[in-house]
Amino acid sequence: MKAQVKADILLFIYSFIMGITGIVLKFATQELNIFNFIALRFALAFLVSFLLLWKRCRSGLNPRALRHSVFLGIVTYLAHVTCTAGIASAPVSIAGFLTSLQTIMVPILAFLFAGRRYSLRTVLCICGGFLSILLLTADGDFQYSAGIWICLASSALAGAQILLIEKYLAEGDEPVVLTVVPLAVMALCAFAVALPVSGIALPEKASGWFCILWTGIISTAVASYIQALAQRCTSAVNTGIIFASIPVFTMAGGWLVFKESLSLKALIGAALLIGSIVLMELGNAKKAPGGDPGAMKRDRA
Repeated sequence: MKAQVKADILLFIYSFIMGITGIVLKFATQELNIFNFIALRFALAFLVSFLLLWKRCRSGLNPRALRHSVFLGIVTYLAHVTCTAGIASAPVSIAGFLTSLQTIMVPILAFLFAGRRYSLRTVLCICGGFLSILLLTADGDFQYSAGIWICLASSALAGAQILLIEKYLAEGDEPVVLTVVPLAVMALCAFAVALPVSGIALPEKASGWFCILWTGIISTAVASYIQALAQRCTSAVNTGIIFASIPVFTMAGGWLVFKESLSLKALIGAALLIGSIVLMELGNAKKAPGGDPGAMKRDRA
């Protein structure tokens, strides 16, 4: 199996995990204070990753990788905080699609800060993602509240995180280092904020513990390693496009669990988003194995 195909499979697994996590986060924010929940989540994620990966992490740790990991941890923490707050303040299906704007943010940020140029295929994927969001937010009674802007901020930060991982991997940092150390930074940031704002309290219900365990182990520790491992063999833009499937899983969960429904416009938007993914993947099928993760001046997607 080609390295590019393996990377895409890993990224789709990541997308499924994160799509389901949108549903879990909705439950979590109904039972726990957001900052308290995030602190417990990242503490557990760091503990698990430290126990399983520290020996491998130590061999790849150096001053440059440490600096990179600290900055990556801060950006990732802010992305998770805004994502959780956005899901708490908007319907889960809507928030899932809005946070998927990372699909658009990745190439926009890469163009602005890395001077990348894009093929017509990639531009069409970007436009497809943009139109899908327009169709979604044009829905009838949805108000342009603070929740939307929080979701948009989350998307921009998630896009920056994807680009940072690509950049640091291209400079020789190990995926395991970019997993363990950022999680430590995220846990420290979470406790530094939660202690004065809300304090730290353990869940009282089994559902609360499930939310902590799922988000701490599966969607943070495991998912962070999957992303860093997969991005060794693919570009940040391709990663962002595949991540566009996350809100589709979230939408399905919102329909099944919370009985949320989307209008015909929103469903067309979802189909357009999937079409963008397929268009990008057709282009990847023609690429050489291994992708081009280190290309900071262009993207041939």
